[in-house]
Amino acid sequence: MIDTHCHLTYDGLHERVDEVIAAAAEAGVDRMISVGTTPADAEKARALAHRKPNIYFTAGLHPHYAEQYTDKAALLDALREKLADDKCIAIGEMGLDRHYPDPPIDVQRRIFEWQLELASDDTFAGPVVIHNREATGETLSVLSASGIAPERFVFHCFTGSADELDAILSFGAMISFTGIVTFGSAKDLAQASDQVPLDRLMIETDSPYLTPAPHRKVRPNEPRYVADVARFLAERRGLSLDEFMEAVDANAERFFGLN
Repeated sequence: MIDTHCHLTYDGLHERVDEVIAAAAEAGVDRMISVGTTPADAEKARALAHRKPNIYFTAGLHPHYAEQYTDKAALLDALREKLADDKCIAIGEMGLDRHYPDPPIDVQRRIFEWQLELASDDTFAGPVVIHNREATGETLSVLSASGIAPERFVFHCFTGSADELDAILSFGAMISFTGIVTFGSAKDLAQASDQVPLDRLMIETDSPYLTPAPHRKVRPNEPRYVADVARFLAERRGLSLDEFMEAVDANAERFFGLN
């Protein structure tokens, strides 16, 4: 299994990362993508990826940290240097988040557009990891304006409505689900997940957050629990775990260019 989105550099995981990776391996999770949320975070993820052959990383600036960079050249240079690394397999996560009032949405949007400029030039032609929270229409508008092929995008940790899901699928992006889809309070999300064609779907933990059922009280979440997300979605689709994992792992390998 592949955990396509985790944060192995974050507190709760990084200080015991060897143990976390070993526990994931015991659960059948043999590859993990540690997603960078700032250039400094991506540098930590790069160091880990070069120490562990089954770990890959991404480089981007999460919208929560949009106010940290006012110098476009400085941000893009910092990201460009990471993207040149062979183990950096995507740019992001980046996007828009209206759940909190800060940073202001115009600041988030500026940083988002800067990163999409980088993704659209000759520097990096790989996948783009999108963070979207309560801003689906705006996010799709920005992505459409970028001119980047829709199939290069994945909307990670999808938690929106069925209508929002339809809009993303019509746009042409991939969809990724976390443990939230297993929550008893997220039955509408679980039903929406049934709409996603199997070849457009990926799974993740977003650990150390969002521990899936039946382990919801466990903190922090870990990559090993991606198996529970897989099991839940497989059962909804009437597939065996092996059948489901064969499909979604193939999606991740194709999308991220994994070996």
